[in-house]
Amino acid sequence: MPILLHMDKIEKESLILKGEISLSDLNMESGDDLIKPAGPLAYDIVVKQDDESITMQGSLKMLLQCECSRCLQLFEHKINQKSWNCKISLKGEDSMEIIHGTADLTPYLREYTFLAFPQHPLCESGCVGINQVPTDSGNSPLSESSNEKLKNKNVWVELDKLNLD
Repeated sequence: MPILLHMDKIEKESLILKGEISLSDLNMESGDDLIKPAGPLAYDIVVKQDDESITMQGSLKMLLQCECSRCLQLFEHKINQKSWNCKISLKGEDSMEIIHGTADLTPYLREYTFLAFPQHPLCESGCVGINQVPTDSGNSPLSESSNEKLKNKNVWVELDKLNLD
């Protein structure tokens, strides 16, 4: 169920909103094959209104199912924005849409949750990737002999042989 805010409830005092929004209500499709929302968005926010804007402060939490961008291993990532805040204008071009005294806060929570998604998800900070897994053979990309060959080889030699005239 979307988060609907009755504007008359926050005219004089702040309002505390706490709960969860399901993925279907969030209409959350990341468009990124490496990241998929795996649970509802949990929120605990305080909503305040002044003359020209609404301010939301609190926390947002969501579980993501990710695939490492280096080694393709599946792992879980938790979004935990403890000190999240958002200011929405009530006037002007970018103002919040209010229909019959009710505003939908769901699009704002969805947008800020997307902004918290990792850009390049990694299973761990030191992940070396799928092609960089060390083996016992001397043909490993990380073996000392292959690293020395690459350092000693002049990679520009082949380009120097080109005749561009």
